[in-house]
Amino acid sequence: MKCEAAKSLVAGLLERMREEHPDIRWTEIDITQHPEVAVKYRVMSTPAVVINGKLAFAGVPHEKKLKEYLEALITSG
Repeated sequence: MKCEAAKSLVAGLLERMREEHPDIRWTEIDITQHPEVAVKYRVMSTPAVVINGKLAFAGVPHEKKLKEYLEALITSG
């Protein structure tokens, strides 16, 4: 249930941000099918949001915090 909420939040936010930043992309990975990904990013619970190779959020992120995080990455280049 929480994974679906996180997926919906991320997909919706990125869709809106894609208008200004068309290069934004995302990939959903089911760690039950790819446990090596959980190990690589040290995911201890789900959902987890990894951004640019770093575990950015454990649990369902707040939309405002996720947007701020992404915008900071975009502006820093």
